[in-house]
Amino acid sequence: MRLQGTNEEIGESLGKTARSRYQVSPQDLLLPADVAAGRREWAARHYPELLQRGAGIARSFGLDPSDPEVDALGVGFNVALPVPPQVMGCSVVAAPTTDSGIVLQRNFDFGFLSLPEMILGPGAYPEAPAMLSEPYLMEIHPTDGGMSALFMCAFDLCNGVIDGMNEAGLVVSLMQLIDRTDSEFAPPAVEPGLNEFEVLRFLLDRCRTVGEAQRVFEEQRPYLSWLPCHYVIADADGAVMLVEPDDAGVMQIRTTRDGPMCSTNHSLLRQLPDSSRNDPEILGSLDRLRVLTDTVVADSAGSFGSDRLAAAAGQVAVSTRRPEDGSVLGGTLWSAAYRPGDRSLSIRYWAGPGETDGSPDFSPEMRFALAPA
Repeated sequence: MRLQGTNEEIGESLGKTARSRYQVSPQDLLLPADVAAGRREWAARHYPELLQRGAGIARSFGLDPSDPEVDALGVGFNVALPVPPQVMGCSVVAAPTTDSGIVLQRNFDFGFLSLPEMILGPGAYPEAPAMLSEPYLMEIHPTDGGMSALFMCAFDLCNGVIDGMNEAGLVVSLMQLIDRTDSEFAPPAVEPGLNEFEVLRFLLDRCRTVGEAQRVFEEQRPYLSWLPCHYVIADADGAVMLVEPDDAGVMQIRTTRDGPMCSTNHSLLRQLPDSSRNDPEILGSLDRLRVLTDTVVADSAGSFGSDRLAAAAGQVAVSTRRPEDGSVLGGTLWSAAYRPGDRSLSIRYWAGPGETDGSPDFSPEMRFALAPA
């Protein structure tokens, strides 16, 4: 989806898509007046671009943006039930290369179940779509505030950034953080401020460098809406940053320049809880990190090409099956390489479960560039 115009016009287009394609209703944009007012007040002070997009979303549903109960600062799709999503298992490596400068290579792994299937079991409500059945590659060119951006979008058409890049060459990506000691999913929250997905959309709107992004995490602590995430962020000058919340929600940060940064789904900034060391998800995350590290960190920085990163991503791509019958539960939905030097993206999408060795099949590589506005 490629959109250009004012932020309000962009919001209106996103709202129309949510209504026509996903049957989102006006009632889905209503919240208690005190909650909606707090969120609008925060956006007016800190994120007017989002407030303007929200006005367009509201009007696309025939709602008055000033109505005290209207909250249109996002528009979810394929997430109709109020429960958390499935586990995400992802792999990210950012490193300098001989042919493309800094490259951020990421695999996004997710389950194939719908929300009703998660709650009631396989086959429940077969008409319900899988949560990640229709991710979007968004190219957005606002004309009245915020930077142009190219990003993979899910959960929320307005703010659901999974990975992406802006016109300044800032690249962002998220992974689920699966080893928090408070690992139980909390009910979805809606608060003033930025949640764990929205913060990446904010960075793409506002930040040109890793340093600017670091200040956002220090000043705007994201609240937890669904599940803990951590982030790898890189810029065109070769700076890379790992950001993750501690158990108190305080963002911990590690940075490097002109060197590799690898991350999967467990914490790299604190010791793993003893209770998690036999957890299959943790063990899988540790194994994927070992493969990435052995492939990328073994040689000196900048001594290999971008094909090395793509090969590493292929080694840790997954296809997950049920042990009892071999049916596919999920896998690597896309493998993407962001090249901030020329603002380009190379991406391959899931094309099938592959053979029984656990490696999926992918589409041919598709190439995109963030076009001038």
